[in-house]
Amino acid sequence: MTNATYTARPAAARVASFFLAVLVSAGVLGATVAGMQPRYDGAAPQVVALDAVTVTASKAN
Repeated sequence: MTNATYTARPAAARVASFFLAVLVSAGVLGATVAGMQPRYDGAAPQVVALDAVTVTASKAN
């Protein structure tokens, strides 16, 4: 049984669509990675020192 209304897209259109999808995907991935980078405004980065914390479990019995 065949579908008489279905026509396949030309191979050039399918290849162009594939490369466009790869290009857009790379752009989105690049923008995501660039957005996750820390910003450096020229000032010295702030360092936060924390005290050491020791956690011990209580005895069961």
